Order: sequence, then structure tokens, then C-alpha cells
Amino acid sequence: MAIVGTLTGLGLWGLGVPAPLALGLLAGLFAFIPYVGPILSSVPGILMAATHRPFSAFYAALLYAGVHFVEGNLITPIIQAEIVELPPILTLFATLVFGLLLGPIGVLLAAPLAVVILVIVNTFYLEDTLGEKRSWPATRD
Repeated sequence: MAIVGTLTGLGLWGLGVPAPLALGLLAGLFAFIPYVGPILSSVPGILMAATHRPFSAFYAALLYAGVHFVEGNLITPIIQAEIVELPPILTLFATLVFGLLLGPIGVLLAAPLAVVILVIVNTFYLEDTLGEKRSWPATRD
């Protein structure tokens, strides 16, 4: 989320959009909300860019799309695979299940709840029941 906020703020600053620091902070905070967060964070930035120069709104939209593309397809999968060991398919499945069970709140909390459930299963089933010791995060040989 810090990377999203930093890249967005720097990109908007480079485009000459007013208040790039605040818009970058907003983009970083809204990045915590899956799926709709990037859309919600881009609206104020694009509108601010449109007040500055009409064509710079197009560049701001491209900037937001590019930053969130890099974050969603490069940064997040690497972090989830290396640190949390949460496979992307499990994240999608958790989003579907928690979305059906809890509605919009379930969609927002799907990834953190999936991590909590994964840690509980690893701790109580793998370590206690099966006796397998795991270092957290697991090291790769």
C-alpha cells in the first residue's frame, strides 16, 4: 500500500496535478480495499487533474491504471507468495466464499481472514496434530 501511495503521489506530482501528496496518501489507504479501492481512489485524482488541464485527466487515469496494474500483478503476488504463502487461487476463493457469507464486508475482509485461517490451520493442525514444525514465514531451500 505504501508503494501504491508513493508511486501515485510521485506520478501525480510529475503530471503537475494539485495536492499530489494527499492524493497519493488517499490511493495508499484505499489500496487496502480490494477491487473497489483503486476505483474509489482514482476518482478524486482524475477530477483534480481535470481541473488543472483537461487532457491531464487522461494521463492521470493512465497513471492510476498503471500503478494498480503493477501492484496487483507484480507486487502483491510476490509478497503473498513469499511472506504469507497465500496462493492467489485461495485469495479468490476466500473472496467468493466470504462475499457470499458476509456480503460486501466479507469481500473487504476476505484476504485477511484467509491469512488468519491459514495460520490457525498451520498452527493447530500441522504443528499440534501432525507434529510438523514450520518456521514462519517458511523458508525455501
